[in-house]
Amino acid sequence: MRSTSSENSIYIPEEILINILLRLPVKSLVRFMCVCKSWNDLIGSSSFIGRHVNSYVKNLNHAFLVGLQCTKGKPKIRRSIFFNETFKARCLDMGLRLHGSSNGLLCLSSNSPNLYSPVSICNPSIMKYVGLPVTNLSRPPKSKYQCVLAFGFNPGLNDYKVVRLVTICPQHYIETEVYNYIEMEVYSLSTHSWKSIGVLPPWIISMYWSSGHAVSNGVAYWIMRAEEDYSLHLVSFDTGSEVFEKVLLPKDIWGIIQYYIDGFNDIHAYKESVCLLRSHPDNHIDIWVLQEKCLNKLHTVWFPGSSPVPLGFKTNDELLLKYQKYDQHYLAIFNLQTKQINETRVALPVHCDLDDHVGDNYVASLLLLKDIRAQELRGISCVFPFMPWKKLMLKK
Repeated sequence: MRSTSSENSIYIPEEILINILLRLPVKSLVRFMCVCKSWNDLIGSSSFIGRHVNSYVKNLNHAFLVGLQCTKGKPKIRRSIFFNETFKARCLDMGLRLHGSSNGLLCLSSNSPNLYSPVSICNPSIMKYVGLPVTNLSRPPKSKYQCVLAFGFNPGLNDYKVVRLVTICPQHYIETEVYNYIEMEVYSLSTHSWKSIGVLPPWIISMYWSSGHAVSNGVAYWIMRAEEDYSLHLVSFDTGSEVFEKVLLPKDIWGIIQYYIDGFNDIHAYKESVCLLRSHPDNHIDIWVLQEKCLNKLHTVWFPGSSPVPLGFKTNDELLLKYQKYDQHYLAIFNLQTKQINETRVALPVHCDLDDHVGDNYVASLLLLKDIRAQELRGISCVFPFMPWKKLMLKK
């Protein structure tokens, strides 16, 4: 005689079950891991997490993180998440610096990062983070330096990379005849280790970082200035092949006035490449796209507001920007296809300016769910699953 439980049980073929689960959001999947051991093993498997990223996450409308540097109150950096469906914002109080966002993973460091600042890759949607090992690099005594981090996914290696670029300038380089030089290292999430890039091309040695950072298809990009003639270049580093390349920026992007770059330059991933967003004081924004190792001007956006500043792309065809009106800052969207500007009427907080790396897409994922190196986040805000800096870095 068959038991009642057997009579009421419903068998679902595994492939159908997987197809159903792949369509569910992260919050539901984490709950369903408690149903039974087989579901726990399935949802937590690396193959399922990878398929969920490729099927569900990449087809989802991403939210957008906007970084604001606040002159009053604490913490000094706040990030607001703007949701594509409603465009309503949630504010994250965090004294952190964002260095990139990819498939639900954020690369974060302290507010004022230096060579020895703790760095973490975290997934706030499942409250997990991985603290990166200490750097392999060192700087000589009595020297000044700039430290820039760039984070992203390398699809060819199926790995997440953090690239640390350090420009070192000895304090008395004129007297000692020692000039700027570059050091670089790359962190791999799969191996949980840094690798120093020892051999750099001769042309990059005398350069220094100027502005911007982005990662697209496993290639890191920066705007760098040559020390000899102050020319600006888009410098790239392939985290797979470890090959450097440079593209000379058109002179109308340079805007050099006594070594000052007029306007605002930043780099963002755009489709399968990157673009340079350049704002001008006369209320227009130029969009330059890297195509076949050459920068081509894609659009010029004239905006009737005051001092428009590009923040990044919400989607491939929607540019999010900030503008000023009646002593208040607002957000607007420019559609590259229709050439239309939509004023969202979303006002940014008073006493806040843009962070250095102003914006990134964000979407929830299951990455780091079963990573044995990942630690649990504590003290998460009830508004959004995020962590204060001190509690994020409490454990090493």
